[in-house]
Amino acid sequence: MKLIIEENEQKMSESAMFILLGAMMQDKRVNISLTSGRSPKTMYDMMIPYVKDQEKFKDVEYYLFDENPYIDKIHGPNWNDMQELFFQPANIPDERVHIMNNDNWQDYDNQIRNAGGIDVMVIGLGYDGHFCGNCPRCTPFDSYTYKIKFTDKQAVNPGYADRPTQPHTLTMGPKSLMRVKHLVMIVNGKEKAEIFKRFLEEPINQDVPATILKLHPNFTVICDQDAASLIDRDKLNRL
Repeated sequence: MKLIIEENEQKMSESAMFILLGAMMQDKRVNISLTSGRSPKTMYDMMIPYVKDQEKFKDVEYYLFDENPYIDKIHGPNWNDMQELFFQPANIPDERVHIMNNDNWQDYDNQIRNAGGIDVMVIGLGYDGHFCGNCPRCTPFDSYTYKIKFTDKQAVNPGYADRPTQPHTLTMGPKSLMRVKHLVMIVNGKEKAEIFKRFLEEPINQDVPATILKLHPNFTVICDQDAASLIDRDKLNRL
């Protein structure tokens, strides 16, 4: 694992953006997987002018790594969030955005493998140590893409609101992420400092499922000074 500590969110976002743009400029089809949420917003704002309407990025395909499908709508909230954050402002055609749903999730990993695999995936670190849709104490570490009943997650995370129209979560599991060629995690803000410290210092465990990702052979973690504020640098160097 490579850890990069940047001065602030702007610098963190810039570093992550350059990793993505470097991969996207390859002279071949490139498969990218991106995260929604608060952490990547600055990165997307910076990327949009580089990517929008650029012919050199026409061979880039995008894959969503999790979704909470509605029972009465075609697209789930992660699709909607990514459209707002990046795909629509960057003019990414819908046909280049690949999603998992209740019909294809069991074959999603094979579809990705047949397309050449994910070149770069950018993820965040959840406040409770989750990654993608893999939550504490209910993440099967030996799984590829899987489905979990939301009621099972709700028992682990009682703060989650009821979702009667979204009974399941679909997510790429730990084994799916181990296939990614370059896995990048971004972490920012003081509110993530405690869980980030646990992620770095604790052994692999179900309470902080993101710890499993430290086994990835090409894993880059980029954070800002606020997120790194509780890290014992000397202890980290000894790990």
